[in-house]
Amino acid sequence: MTRIHRTLVRVLSAGTAAGLLAVSLAACGGSETAGNASSCKPAHSGLKTVSDGELTVASYDFAPATILNGDNLTGMEGDLIAEIAKLECLKVTVSTSGGAGAVISSVQSKRVDIGSGNWLRTKAREKIVHLSTPLWSDPGAIVSTKGITSDDLQGKVVGSVAGNLWNAPLQNWLGDKFKIYQDEESIYGDLKAGRIDALVTSAASASYRLKNSPIAGATVVDVKPNANVPEFAAVGQVMLPSSLDNAALGNALDDDIKKLREDGTIKKILEKYGIDPKVGEPGAPTEL
Repeated sequence: MTRIHRTLVRVLSAGTAAGLLAVSLAACGGSETAGNASSCKPAHSGLKTVSDGELTVASYDFAPATILNGDNLTGMEGDLIAEIAKLECLKVTVSTSGGAGAVISSVQSKRVDIGSGNWLRTKAREKIVHLSTPLWSDPGAIVSTKGITSDDLQGKVVGSVAGNLWNAPLQNWLGDKFKIYQDEESIYGDLKAGRIDALVTSAASASYRLKNSPIAGATVVDVKPNANVPEFAAVGQVMLPSSLDNAALGNALDDDIKKLREDGTIKKILEKYGIDPKVGEPGAPTEL
């Protein structure tokens, strides 16, 4: 979210210690902490972050993009963020308070430095956060046990996780048959139980999810253009949102992502999670 996200309305509870998970991802090769990393030379000097020596990330569980396991953030974006933190001599700290619906708002309010969780580059988001250069591309998909496509959604009970870019047009089109969920477990649970006919999500996420937690008869069908949902017309580019007021950090993210693409790191990360490395060459930045 494709999280897609995805204009968000939930407000992140500020300062809740329970929402902050210290991730043991030390800077500079993973062997040093912020307290003894004096030998580490950041790729960009003078970066300002919410907490000195730390890169605070708002995220939620959305495999394979983001995988939360105790106090560790992994997955494609989690691994990439760890590499960025190493380049900048920062320790990663993750805020999970508020789930998917709080990610963009927490970036806007400067409670965190960046957001993570398959957020796509969109014209609407460009007005409220800095959109990093694309990480990779990721189409949307329809998941159902009935082979439902983008053209078959009328009259069906359809679900989507909060923050997805297509939520507003789907709500307008499907009315009360469209349901918004706060997490992946709930939406897939309802699909398995037959309480919804289909869900709309990231193709990569759906394929990864069903491979590890199969649902009998479930298929993943890429979305195709539909007049009712303009966001289905193009393949989205995943990015890491940061504050518009911290241009230095945004520019550093762009530089670091480009470096990690050029040195093959992004390709290796995608292959690690079973994703076609071709998506790691998304082309020039575009916005949905």
